Amino acid sequence: MSDPDLYLNDFGWLADGRIVYSPGHNLWQIGIDTHTGTPTGKPKRITQWAGSYLQGLSVSADGKRLVLVKATDQAQVYVGELTAGGTRINPPRRLTNDEAFDWPTSWTRDSQAVLFSSNRNGTTGIFKQGISQDTAQPVVTGPQDVGLPRLSPDGAWILYLEYPRTDAKPAPPERLMRIPAAGGVPQFVLETRKEEGYQCARSPASLCEVTESSPDEKQLTITAFDPLKGRGRVLRTVGKDPMTLYPDGLSPDGATYAISRGGESEIHIRLLSLTGGSDREITVKGWPNVTGLDWSPGGKGLYCGSVSRQASTLLYVDLRGNARVLWQYNGWGSRIWGVLSPDGRYLAILGTVTNSNVWMVEGL
Repeated sequence: MSDPDLYLNDFGWLADGRIVYSPGHNLWQIGIDTHTGTPTGKPKRITQWAGSYLQGLSVSADGKRLVLVKATDQAQVYVGELTAGGTRINPPRRLTNDEAFDWPTSWTRDSQAVLFSSNRNGTTGIFKQGISQDTAQPVVTGPQDVGLPRLSPDGAWILYLEYPRTDAKPAPPERLMRIPAAGGVPQFVLETRKEEGYQCARSPASLCEVTESSPDEKQLTITAFDPLKGRGRVLRTVGKDPMTLYPDGLSPDGATYAISRGGESEIHIRLLSLTGGSDREITVKGWPNVTGLDWSPGGKGLYCGSVSRQASTLLYVDLRGNARVLWQYNGWGSRIWGVLSPDGRYLAILGTVTNSNVWMVEGL
């Protein structure tokens, strides 16, 4: 697991027997019978903080003050130049520089700009930023949340998802849209209720696929689609575990679908044939909790994210499972992935910027 809300980050005992603790983003308290160790009431929330996580709780000797570290993360886009056939990388540099969350998922056809999602305007929109530019340009923005931009195989279209802003149950369908890469009016491609992701191969291949969960969350269906004609035939159906992250990646030639299950102590990548060939599995020994998969130049390996409580690591993994560290930053593990540029020269990387300060809480 990588979500900080699933962990008891830290706790401290107060002089009156209460425990103050943090499951992630806020402080809570609960009374404890010190003789039996059982709760004397229900948990009570102390703070109303958003967008931060807490650690390093320390209570003063008189129990009246609490010191903690309050940290915030921001997902940002980094760009690194690849060497040695895509198996090594020069030190990445930060491309975006704002206080938003920016998630890179594609490039423009000329490999000179990164396409990414960002919530910098309140709602999530799609932007592009040149690798030698300091500012981003909007591609699709407005009152509707949109994201996950990807390029069609011929580079003529930017595809993206349109997310409904509603708490209705069941949720209305998401809409896969297209917009001319040169700019223009968005157009509808298809809709889906259980979308898990979509990918497109690279020219001269022409395949695009959308991966969807079954209503009972037990299966994934991989279905071909055409950016102009919409939904096509089912390519594969595979089993899945409910409520588990599945990062995936379609090979550049559209022949192989890579998939891995999140939350494992050791990464296992399944390579599923979409052309009737044999499947295989590779194990990335010593690396846990996959967070992203994207293919290297020529389909000779994969760029694989791995996170732990100590670090976030971007790996190059060959098709035998041998891993090489490309980039790593220490601290609380956040999602990391790399997206290859069409010319195979660069990686756009999801990285995290962390800001932290020491706070003192009184009057407990």
